[in-house]
Amino acid sequence: MDQAEEDRRWETSQELYRAADATLKQQLYRACSGLAYYACFQAIWVALGDPPLGEWRHVGITRRFCSGQWVDPAIDPRNLAALYKSLLALYELRLDAHYRALPINSQQAKRGVDTAAKVIQLVQQHKRKRSEGGS
Repeated sequence: MDQAEEDRRWETSQELYRAADATLKQQLYRACSGLAYYACFQAIWVALGDPPLGEWRHVGITRRFCSGQWVDPAIDPRNLAALYKSLLALYELRLDAHYRALPINSQQAKRGVDTAAKVIQLVQQHKRKRSEGGS
């Protein structure tokens, strides 16, 4: 992935995160869940780079990210196990909201926004290390 695409995807993840937070405050919980999920998806794409087969699949991108192999030195996957569970739960929440048209409550939506914040923070931490010439 070239720098322009990385920047575009990173900006997209930031915008989607801000929108998720705004919709949470507006009690638009279904919209919030999707925005939080896609904020994670774009941030993870930045961390992993170009997909091996042309496009990332939802569960595959999460699995690859939580393997910890996208950074050097690698992150022990055991340290990402809770985040992996949160990402899978957010994926299901998005399906509930957007495909199954199920109600989403404020606690569920808040967990989604919190998951997005954790993913973005983790990716940002390692993006900074790369740009500083560290691992």
